[in-house]
Amino acid sequence: MSARVTAVETIPVSVPSEESYETSLSVDTGGQGAYNHVVVRVETDAGVTGVGEVAPSSTWPHGLTQSAVLNLIADRIAPIVEGEPLHHIRRLVAEAEQALSGEPFPLCGVDVALHDALGKLRDQPVYDLLGGAPGGEPTVDLHYSIGIRPPEEVRERAAQAATEGFNAFKLKVGGPDFAAEREAVAAIAEAVPDARIRVDANQGWTAAEAVTAVPKLDEAAGGLVLVEQPVPHDDTAGLRRVREATSVPVLADEACFSPRDVASLAEQGACDIVNIKLAKTGGLSRGQDVATVASAHGLPCFVGSMLELGIGTAANAHFAAASPAIQYPTGVLNVHAATTLVEERETWQPDGDSFTVPDSPGLGVTLDEDTIDRYRVD
Repeated sequence: MSARVTAVETIPVSVPSEESYETSLSVDTGGQGAYNHVVVRVETDAGVTGVGEVAPSSTWPHGLTQSAVLNLIADRIAPIVEGEPLHHIRRLVAEAEQALSGEPFPLCGVDVALHDALGKLRDQPVYDLLGGAPGGEPTVDLHYSIGIRPPEEVRERAAQAATEGFNAFKLKVGGPDFAAEREAVAAIAEAVPDARIRVDANQGWTAAEAVTAVPKLDEAAGGLVLVEQPVPHDDTAGLRRVREATSVPVLADEACFSPRDVASLAEQGACDIVNIKLAKTGGLSRGQDVATVASAHGLPCFVGSMLELGIGTAANAHFAAASPAIQYPTGVLNVHAATTLVEERETWQPDGDSFTVPDSPGLGVTLDEDTIDRYRVD
């Protein structure tokens, strides 16, 4: 059965935060704020509709604004995709990528919507479209994420998470109070003796600061699993310096978008692990390419998120479940917004430190139209 794309539509939404998730990028600006995202719909002549999501963050490299994403999808991507065969996803992604000139965020939403539509058309979950789950079971391991918060609150959250089965933790660092962050790391280690702790600075340090900070946090943790993006995204030499000067594995996030970025970082010895975020690769197709190149260079991968809502969360989970390159627990199912915009919120709510992706066709999510109308901003 075949189908052609008849329309690419966008819906801008603004969803309030339910709980703040502070990082070094947001701690000085009043927090996360609203989730000003873009929902993408791809219509087909087979009566099947696919959905995608863009989480534009203007503080990120290539992050864009909501309005820029809307314009780029309408002006650059829709004319390429409309009228084309739905199953030609890779060709369409390649053509749209050229038209966008290095802006992956809008492409991600369309790529995911195309995969969702194709999965529905073929009655297959997206993880099967991506090659299937290694071992046959689409289950992903989860970590517990904690933003920049006072040490005692971090301790309480870690202890509660441990009762739910978690022993892998991701803690945001890189803010203005390093002493408190060190104490927060130690608090997790004390509250959960078998904790596997990783820290994410979100570019919050210079290379010199990182070389001093990382060993101290490593000591407080009793051994960190890794440190994520300790220096600015464009400081590859600094990333390599941290890797060479400390014993903690370095995970590249903001520094790594494309397959070419992975190859460059590997050749320069700048990282040990790669963070794949569908938003920054341009979707599922290019996400697979990043994973392939990382594996070719002996670099394991982690799947991160841009704090997507329900659609993006589902896409991230399908990708994580289908990729043998993913070797670290993920936090993609952590949603801090007031709503996910999908009807299946309970289905996608994890219970413990692992999650089995539903085998429903496509992404396995349905837009909650009433909620979409409530938070629509155009």
